[in-house]
This record gives sequence, structure tokens and C-alpha cells, in this order.
Amino acid sequence: MRFILQIAILLIPTLVTAKLSWYKGNTHAHTTLCGHADSSPSVVAQWYHDHGYNFTILSEHNRFIDPTTVKLSGEVREDFILVPGEEVTGRKHIHTTAMNVGKLVPWHFDHPERSGIIQQHVNATRAAGGTTILNHPNFHWAVKAEDLIPVKHLHMFELYNGHPAVRNFGDAHHPSTEQQWDAMLTSGMRVYGVASDDAHQFATWGKTRSNPGRGWVMVRAESLCADTITEAMLSGEFYSSSGVQLKTLDLNGGTLKLEVDTSATEKELESPILLGSRVKAGQPGYEIEFIGPEGKVLHAEKGTHAEFKVPENVAYARAKVTLRKHRKDGTVAAYFAWTQPVFTDGR
Repeated sequence: MRFILQIAILLIPTLVTAKLSWYKGNTHAHTTLCGHADSSPSVVAQWYHDHGYNFTILSEHNRFIDPTTVKLSGEVREDFILVPGEEVTGRKHIHTTAMNVGKLVPWHFDHPERSGIIQQHVNATRAAGGTTILNHPNFHWAVKAEDLIPVKHLHMFELYNGHPAVRNFGDAHHPSTEQQWDAMLTSGMRVYGVASDDAHQFATWGKTRSNPGRGWVMVRAESLCADTITEAMLSGEFYSSSGVQLKTLDLNGGTLKLEVDTSATEKELESPILLGSRVKAGQPGYEIEFIGPEGKVLHAEKGTHAEFKVPENVAYARAKVTLRKHRKDGTVAAYFAWTQPVFTDGR
């Protein structure tokens, strides 16, 4: 069964008509063209190529980088591409990735309401042939769920961003991006959660640096090209990760089934780049949660594999895998994988 999320797959199964493959990608990275990053477009693209990614977007602030102008050195893998894009850096600290556009997207427009600015980002990106990812909503606490709910044709946002200053997990006065996601989904939006790097530093490394390799998407698509990757993501055919890799992810007869790829996850965690998120509580090991409307945990179990029969009276369900692991300093770090929601209400 093919894992298609944008239709009522719990009621109408979809047969596989083509072989699907998994592709690892990053949708948010910066270069010296922005004035506050340390590496050229070629160096940035080379890093993702050399570290096993299948695609990346050079999402420069209000600059369009033509992928054909970016040259890699050495033997270039056939299974690596650059997806054209731009970070539309607009008013009121509202930033969006214009994914798979064919030209520069304007950014000067303003509006009294944040939802109006976001809608203009979406409209301009669609006019340029692409699709929008709303970036780091908690950066400067710029965007709330209620700003996103009225926006039409917005189907992706950054659930996790690897930059150390974007406040993915909120604070005592602001919701986390995951809480915002559930608010949007509960309202009836069809919106998917993206993990990205937002990398600026490729030459210097550290906990306070915005280094690459800390958040990515695993996209299931028929082929590796900009259009099919974009279409797959718009169909929810991907999961997002800050360290946890999955071996299986399937829906069969309304049952969401997944299994962690423990060896691939441990390999990712060997990297000193991958810092994890410091947590105050929780036993080390894997936990899988199935989450529904209003962020309610519908089912949870310890271990590396689980399955959940989604009730027909629950509008959506998504899975979250958490790995808690001791660091050398005695603290506990958490790494995650988030699947996209399964809808039962036909949205």
C-alpha cells in the first residue's frame, strides 16, 4: 500500500504503481551571498553531497541561486541534485522557503496582519512555479498558529529547525512548534512538518553555531528530480528527523506501522554535529507516540517498532519517535523522527 496522506486513505487504499525510493534532503541552507554565512554556494552544496544527502536547497535570503551555476568538485554522484529555491525574507520577521521556483520571488510586500504577509509569500511563490515552506515560526516569536490557519495553499512549515536561536520547543509563555502543528491540524489544515538545518556555518563548528546536518527530511518518491520531490512532499510522502532514522513506515487497512532503523540511527548519532535536544526527564531508550487532535497522545509504547489502528472518528493521527540517550557529561539528549499525519476526514 502506498503511504498517501492527502486523501482519505483509511477508507480508500491506494495501490503502488511505481517503485518508490527514500531520498534524504535539506530544504534550508545559506551561503556567503547572504553576507552572514561563511561558505560559497559550491562549498555548501559539496558538503551535502559528500555527507550522503540526495538533495538540498540553497535557500538564500532574497536571492535566487540557479543550480546550473553551482559547480561541484570530484566525482559527482548521480543521486544528488540541487532543488532551486530562495528564502523569502519578509516583514515582521516572516521567512519562507520558496521551494522549486524558477525565478526570484519578491519579498517587499507588507500587510497589517501576519497572515496577510504569509499569504502574499505563498501567492508569489506559486506564481514563480514553486511551493512554500513557512520557516522557523518561533524565531523572534514571529508567527503563531492563528496566523497560519487562514492562509490558503500553505501545506508545509518548519517543525524543527537546526539553528540554535529559533526556539523550536517554545518556553513558559510560547507554544512549541509541535503544539502549533497540532493547533493547525485540529483546525482542519492539511499541513506537514519539515525538519531542516538553516545552516550558515560550514567552516567553524560548535553548539552555538548554525551548522549543517542537524535536521533533515526523508522523502519517498518515484524518482530524484525537483518536481517529483516537491510533489511527494506536498502529498505528505516524507518524515522529518533530528537524528532518528526509520526502517519501515507503512499504512495498511487504517493501521499506521513503523520501525526504527537502529543501526542507521546510531550511525547518525556518531556525528559530533548532531547535538540533540537537552531534556530534563525521561528514561533512556526509544519511545513511540501516536498523536491526534489537540496534541492528545492516543497510544504510546516503548521500543523500536509499533503499530496503531487509527479510529475512524479521529480526524488525524501522526507518529513521533523519541530516542533519549545519555551524553558524556551525564545529561540526557533527545533525538526525534516525526511522521506526517494520516487524515480520516478527507481533507
